[in-house]
Amino acid sequence: MNVDTGNVSDLVRAALPNKSRNKNIGILKDNWTGAMNHNDPGFLSDDFPRSPPKLYITAESDEFDAATLAAWRAEGFQVEYLAMHANPDAYRRTLRTLHRKSKLGPCETFGIVAYGDAASLCLEHFHVLDNNPEMKLGCLIAYYPTRIPDPSTRFPSSIRVLVHVVVGDVGVVKQTQMVGIQGKRRVVKQNIDRGAGVGGTLQAGYPLYAYEAEAGFAEHDLEEYDRICAELAWSRSLAKARRAFRNDVDVEAAVEANAQAKFYARDVDQTMATYTPTSPPHVTHVPTLSGGFGADDLEEFYHQYFINSNPPSMEITLLSRTIGVDRVVDEMYVSFKHTQDMPWILPGVPPTKKRVEIILVSIVTLRGGKLHHEHLYWDQASVLVQVGLLDPKVVPQRAQDRGVERLPVVGKKAARRVFSGGDEDEDGEADNELIYAWEDSLGTESGGSEEEESESEKVGGVGEEEDDLEEADADGEEEEEEEGDLEELDGAGEEEGDLEDVNGVGEEEEGDLEEVDGDGEEELAEWPEPAEEQGETKSESKPRQATVEDGALANE
Repeated sequence: MNVDTGNVSDLVRAALPNKSRNKNIGILKDNWTGAMNHNDPGFLSDDFPRSPPKLYITAESDEFDAATLAAWRAEGFQVEYLAMHANPDAYRRTLRTLHRKSKLGPCETFGIVAYGDAASLCLEHFHVLDNNPEMKLGCLIAYYPTRIPDPSTRFPSSIRVLVHVVVGDVGVVKQTQMVGIQGKRRVVKQNIDRGAGVGGTLQAGYPLYAYEAEAGFAEHDLEEYDRICAELAWSRSLAKARRAFRNDVDVEAAVEANAQAKFYARDVDQTMATYTPTSPPHVTHVPTLSGGFGADDLEEFYHQYFINSNPPSMEITLLSRTIGVDRVVDEMYVSFKHTQDMPWILPGVPPTKKRVEIILVSIVTLRGGKLHHEHLYWDQASVLVQVGLLDPKVVPQRAQDRGVERLPVVGKKAARRVFSGGDEDEDGEADNELIYAWEDSLGTESGGSEEEESESEKVGGVGEEEDDLEEADADGEEEEEEEGDLEELDGAGEEEGDLEDVNGVGEEEEGDLEEVDGDGEEELAEWPEPAEEQGETKSESKPRQATVEDGALANE
């Protein structure tokens, strides 16, 4: 039998005795899930003209966090604030008339984002099937309500629901069941735990997430504001609202425009145009803490230390891309020959003429269709190995005495393995060579973990003989050295294994495994350029010193 989902409320009223009317119904199973609804924004084609989605933000106070209101407006929503005040009954009457107040056209719905006690009332009110006439409410998002409907029940399928709760006690509204009709209402205190995994997911009949924070964590103007929890909840809320209104934004296009501007066009103005003007954008290269916070710092960083600091040999290959509602995560294979100063990845290190291959991960967050911030990660130890600043075979004596045979780092082998997907017939991507017990557990001999991969190793067409890739210096000497051999930092011929004597200081403080010597960091800055030591042609680029002194990034 075909049932018109628009007449569900009439069907329920007709089936119930008079004494049961106006009672709540706990929806344990919804047979109309997925059925077409003429109020659904997806009922008409994407080309059909429509108004911006209507969104009510509601809480107890007369005023609300301006930053949150602005964020929703920046995402293309028509936002109106609705105060609950101290009169719950009047507030419920307002909720019952919202579908008429909104003046919605055909196939248009509205959404509610509620906070605190207002969230509790909204959840209870719209949990009742009959309280959403014409199915005009399409989205309900609740932040830290003090009461939630019975998690074993469901909301009507016409409403996309999302609930953010804080870890601790919350009131659970329960009602006795008899043939699907709920009787007396009672509230039972229930402890909310941290949920499954790391995301705080709770098992319930509707989407429910727990946060280890205090109520108010999502409001910027409160002391309880928690940036990490707020941003995680924001991404989930925005995704729910976009799905409810079929209001999609092409975030991938914005990321591609940014990459095109800074890597290929090498245009600072074009790059900055891809960042949001409504909040301070920031970029952080995590391994070196280089980048910029705010438009001015970021423009200076791109102009002085990034756009023109990437050598012509740089190549970028996208390996994978994960797209969320407000985030894009890229996994990239990046290779270059270190022929000029590159302050963002090798600050203070003159050109070494070495070829570097790394896997770089970029996490971009967008606001209003433009980039808000970007975090970039790569294996800096691998970079240092490849340019000759770190030798895995050189281990401090005290570490050797404790059984450390080599530093647990690898060179370009890691990037090549990921790029090629490994050898399916042998090791795959991971070979566990640095885990000595792994060989014993397999009953095989060591696979030569002490040896770095050969410079001439070919992996999936990426590896070429380094002799072909590296240029001979002015005296005709090959610059290529065994990967992993430490460069002579001061040109005085120190013994490679003597890390303590790099700058002439031969003492090592008791128990200090991290410090090579008292001035190890400054000693790198005084490392002479290869051109001066080996007679090579000097690079036209000169080492630059960072000028950004304050803000989130040190750019040291």
